[in-house]
Amino acid sequence: MSENKTQQVTNAVEKVISEQASRFETAVGELNRMQSKGLEQVNALVESVSHAAKEQIAFAEQIGGEWRKLVLAATKSATELFAPKA
Repeated sequence: MSENKTQQVTNAVEKVISEQASRFETAVGELNRMQSKGLEQVNALVESVSHAAKEQIAFAEQIGGEWRKLVLAATKSATELFAPKA
């Protein structure tokens, strides 16, 4: 009778350990999936920020070029205004 009880306890413990191992594997698999998804989102965010930064740099370059043209035109106008007419 004692051996039967011992076997029952052993079987119950083995079943619990097996179930816990299965749950742990499931949890680790879910963690891997979530980590992959998170990394994809971070990558998309970095690409989006990089794209926005490149657009801002191009816009700043364009504004700078336009500003230089306006300053040059204003300088020419001022020079012509104050230059003696021959």
